[in-house]
Amino acid sequence: MGISGYWTPTNSGIIPSISAGWGINTSSDGGVAKDFGTVTSQSWYVGLQWADAFIKGNALGMAVGQPTFVTSIENSGTIGTKTVSNKPNDGNYAWEWWYKFQVTDNISVTPALYYLSAPLGQLQKGSSDSFSNFGGLVKTTFKF
Repeated sequence: MGISGYWTPTNSGIIPSISAGWGINTSSDGGVAKDFGTVTSQSWYVGLQWADAFIKGNALGMAVGQPTFVTSIENSGTIGTKTVSNKPNDGNYAWEWWYKFQVTDNISVTPALYYLSAPLGQLQKGSSDSFSNFGGLVKTTFKF
């Protein structure tokens, strides 16, 4: 189950458009849940985007959220060599920042940076395997 929505101001300017969402899921048979009983997971995000940022037609934006993470497990168990507690510590965060350059009416270029705080969630927390991920990308869009 999930809910999401957005709001866009009438005029572009200092006030950004806002989008947000939240989801929850419960699994009780098949897949991972067959070993752990009932597993509940959630996710959420908030995004802001400024239209006509610095130059008309360009856009600046950012988003933050938590990709699907486990919030409760009925039974403890193992995945590979890792023991998974029935009190999960699975929270991880994702951030993204981007700027869309409108090169022509039909071409835009959007460089973006992203950060993932704990891509493996509970499986890496409190262990020497802990890491985060920081990266970038460039998206080019052609409209015909």
